Amino acid sequence: MSKKILDVKPKSQLSPIPMVMGCEGTAASMLLNYNHIYVHPFSLMKRWPKHPSNPNKGYVGHFLMIKPGAHQTIFPAAFAPYLQLYDTKIVDGTGTTLEELETLIDKGQPALIYHTVLGQTPHKRTFKVDSGREEWVSNIHITLLVGYDDDYYYYIDPLWSQFGEKLILPALFPSKFQTIKIPKDKMKESYDSVGRLAIYHKSQS
Repeated sequence: MSKKILDVKPKSQLSPIPMVMGCEGTAASMLLNYNHIYVHPFSLMKRWPKHPSNPNKGYVGHFLMIKPGAHQTIFPAAFAPYLQLYDTKIVDGTGTTLEELETLIDKGQPALIYHTVLGQTPHKRTFKVDSGREEWVSNIHITLLVGYDDDYYYYIDPLWSQFGEKLILPALFPSKFQTIKIPKDKMKESYDSVGRLAIYHKSQS
């Protein structure tokens, strides 16, 4: 099989404003921009739903700073309905397998995915939320899946750039080096461990 990578314009969560906890909004901005809806990550994140503790109900914390002890993210259950205000074809793809996302890429669409940072081993933690306690993978990151081949997946990382096979550095500005290659089995463990959380654009045919 030949490599298939979609031509998505990278964005960095560190440029021009260092949105240190803003991978979700930056990845979503790339997805929307690819579908000709132009909205800046900062604008997305200023208006998204917020919640003191539960990412299923809104973003926890603030995207410009770290909130200790919190699971600082927003899950598709709250994020997808918000993004539908910009694009009615956005869907919550929770439960979608990576193989199914390959089919989406074949149709010319990337997918916003939740997985561990750079494919690290998942680390679970228990968090206090409004409804009690929840156990989630804590070392998560949100990126944009843009391609695949027989052995690897390719994603644009809002935070990291890859130079060669081993060198990973912060993405201080948008560049082609933000497209990161990861072995399929490693990405499968990384993505599945978080709960197969995804958001994508689907034509209403």
